[in-house]
Amino acid sequence: MSVKTVAIVMDGNRRWARQNNLPFSLGHRKGVETLVEITKEAKKKKVKKLIVYAFSSENWSREKFEVNSLMNLISFGTEVKLDEIIKNEVRMEFIGDLDSIPKKAKEEVDRCVRSTKNFSDFTLVIALNYGGVWDIVNALKKISEKGETINAKNFLKFTELKGEEVEIFIRTGGEKRVSNFLLPNIGYSELFFSDKLWPDFNAKDFNAVLDDFKTRQRRFGK
Repeated sequence: MSVKTVAIVMDGNRRWARQNNLPFSLGHRKGVETLVEITKEAKKKKVKKLIVYAFSSENWSREKFEVNSLMNLISFGTEVKLDEIIKNEVRMEFIGDLDSIPKKAKEEVDRCVRSTKNFSDFTLVIALNYGGVWDIVNALKKISEKGETINAKNFLKFTELKGEEVEIFIRTGGEKRVSNFLLPNIGYSELFFSDKLWPDFNAKDFNAVLDDFKTRQRRFGK
């Protein structure tokens, strides 16, 4: 059973840093390394799209220093890892309320999109300043602005992923919740929860999820 779309809530960077007596910023940087590893593995396994939760619309409520650190990390991560992403022919896309993020982060987002737009075999989608409820409300606003009828087809068309189904939903860090991620797209997703903190998650763990997915019967309500 081939897998097209995988979504991941990359939870546990701060706890990993705390366990290793490191500042939160280094935990997040280690998380970037893990993301690169999993991105390569997903492409190797012929997954078509990997969607990761980098910064939620609720994360603005964290301490200001950590919010600033996360935004700086976006710039750091793209600056340091973009060449590697390009080398592996990974297309990068971003979803979320991107108009509300800091200017430098937005410039890096735009640079990543421009630099990788010609790749098509595999896409890494980074959810930035994203929330599932925001996605729903934003889609309804777009329908209203265009004067279209509110129905399921139009609603999904205007969501960030344009109604694309997420087959596998992974959350690391031991928590068992979806945390407002991709609510319009995970109605029939297979859910996988790992006790490993995100920086400790690796290619072997990812492949174990893919293997488990093959054993599941997806009935879609039938």
